[in-house]
Amino acid sequence: MAILGGHVNPAVPATRVAPRTLPWRGAALGAVTVTPAIGVALMHPVINGPTFHQYADVRPWFGIPNAGDVLSNLPFVVIGIAGLLAARKVVGISRGLVALFFAGVLGIGLGSGAYHAFPFDATLAFDWLPIVLALAWLSALLLADRVDPLAGKVAALVLPLAAAASIGWWWLGGGTTAGGDMRWYAFIQLLFVVLVPVILMLYPRGRLDRTNLLLGVGCFVAARLVHSADETVLQITGVSGHTFKHLVAALAAYFVLRAVRRIGPAPALPR
Repeated sequence: MAILGGHVNPAVPATRVAPRTLPWRGAALGAVTVTPAIGVALMHPVINGPTFHQYADVRPWFGIPNAGDVLSNLPFVVIGIAGLLAARKVVGISRGLVALFFAGVLGIGLGSGAYHAFPFDATLAFDWLPIVLALAWLSALLLADRVDPLAGKVAALVLPLAAAASIGWWWLGGGTTAGGDMRWYAFIQLLFVVLVPVILMLYPRGRLDRTNLLLGVGCFVAARLVHSADETVLQITGVSGHTFKHLVAALAAYFVLRAVRRIGPAPALPR
């Protein structure tokens, strides 16, 4: 129904226009991204030598070196495969981005397992890359779900390039053997994690379940904490902090899988 010249024309259906996103939300999201990047650019390089490859638990099991840190990556493989299967049934959000995220999770399991079996710079790059790619695609998925589908598509291209560049910066700078700078990789990983609660706060309407996503972020933070106490946790529990890190980080990916499986109907537009 439309109004023409002050009269109602019942033959023409009325069109409901979605409200525009308030500009301040985009500005706040940009500030969260750009401001810390400027700070990181002004920081001194973060350099770690070959001792970076040394972890607390080096016990072999059944001929597998560093077996605890290798085998604890199996949950990533299982969740990655489950997520790829779940992506085929997704309705209302980008199946491609869901599939890319869980392909990244699968890559984490394979890359981290290979690195811990043979820890040196080349396998470390193979370990790092799927981590930041998965986080980049998760950020893009959230942008597509809650901000704008086009923003999600752009982010799905730009953020992985930034992620790969951060590892290239470290690798081309010499890695652990010749003073490679890790600060950009560390910043990119942290930024993509922080973006999840920031997007959820700024853009509350979306199909991906907020609670499960926040639980995933909490697990990621917990994983970093147990990793920082690698040797201490091993002495107390008999299982190293880094092994626990893999298990808790895989739980974070599981919560994203739950969020995908619990996608609800499209949010109603405000009147």
